[in-house]
Amino acid sequence: MSHGTRPRGRRVLLIVSGGIAAYKAPELVRAFVAAGCEVQVVMTPAAEAFVSALSLATVSTRPVRTRLLDPEEEGHVGHIELADWPDLVVVAPATADLLARATHGLANDLAATVLLATRAPVLWAPAMNTNMWRHPATQDNLATLRARGAEFVGPDRGQLACGWIGEGRMIDPPLIVAAALARLGVGRGPWAGKRVLVSAGPTRTYIDPVRFVTNASTGAMGFALAEAAQRAGAAVTLVAGPVELATPAGVRRVDVETAAEMQAALENELSQGPCDWVAMVAAVQDLEIDGGAARKLEKAELLATLPTLAWRAAPDILAALTVRFGRGAAPGAPRSRFLGFAAQTVEDGPEDRLQQELIRLGSAKLRAKGADAIFVNRVGAPGVGFASATNAGLLLARDGDAIAVRASGPPIAKAALAAWLLDALAATN
Repeated sequence: MSHGTRPRGRRVLLIVSGGIAAYKAPELVRAFVAAGCEVQVVMTPAAEAFVSALSLATVSTRPVRTRLLDPEEEGHVGHIELADWPDLVVVAPATADLLARATHGLANDLAATVLLATRAPVLWAPAMNTNMWRHPATQDNLATLRARGAEFVGPDRGQLACGWIGEGRMIDPPLIVAAALARLGVGRGPWAGKRVLVSAGPTRTYIDPVRFVTNASTGAMGFALAEAAQRAGAAVTLVAGPVELATPAGVRRVDVETAAEMQAALENELSQGPCDWVAMVAAVQDLEIDGGAARKLEKAELLATLPTLAWRAAPDILAALTVRFGRGAAPGAPRSRFLGFAAQTVEDGPEDRLQQELIRLGSAKLRAKGADAIFVNRVGAPGVGFASATNAGLLLARDGDAIAVRASGPPIAKAALAAWLLDALAATN
């Protein structure tokens, strides 16, 4: 696709700063171009140690800018032209150094000068050592930039180049592109001004004050959906179980631990007025314990106590909420629409049989829980579900007395799937 045929409003200026994650920059540029964007790359001097300007110029089809005082450009004040050109500035990787310089308004290289001069929104994809990320100076800089309107995607938690495991890894390029495209579309679609409530992550059932039963949910899908809805213009509240994920910019977050706390928090939000959609993405514990220990049990006590624990079924939060605030609400009363999530185990077999079984299971849950729609996926399938960066499944939505089915296709990044879900929900009756 030539530059002239790309959709308007898709100009992305990519600033690449000097971190090891800069080696992903060519992949990021290719992803932006594939999404229909024009891309202009600016590199800091330190970035040139990690990735070549030639490779970035090749994939972007534009010369890469690296120098502030470039005789070929500054005759027409090139750095200001650069700052005025984009619809969105993306900084990836965003190092602690560049974050600090931008916070303090420095203009000592081309990247910092563009950040100071641009009027376009800025999306940062941080990448740094865990200790640098957690340092109070960095956190203060993040808060200052957020207060000025900057937005952030990531960082991810994982293996870092320095050998540490923790927060600080630059989030993957498809997620950056999904966040950027959502940011470019803010306020232009059907979600502008809508009220959205999202639950995410696991809940815990405590055996004693330090031991609990939980599940493998990371909260990534719920957080991705909350972020996508906010970027699409919705007012979003996120009720989150215990997960180590940063709150998406612009999203109001309520933290909980147990199923009872999650239900109370959701009921409190819904009591204040109906939501256009309530996305119940959280993986709520199915079981609770009568009379967990008030103190930490010693190992021998714990082993003796486990067989005697009195388990009971936990309340079905989604079913309870739809009775009070959804389809079961009194006739004429304002009601919220509910999206459920269901992870199902299905035996291997032909693809059409797998899909039919997921539809059968999802339809049964949709009716039993009184939801308006349900997203059902297959547990254990490659690239799907808990602890995976990608996801895929079927969206089942009520269409009068029938159920309409839409497949999301092969596994895609959860941020991209969140955007797909929002588009699909916006199209429902």
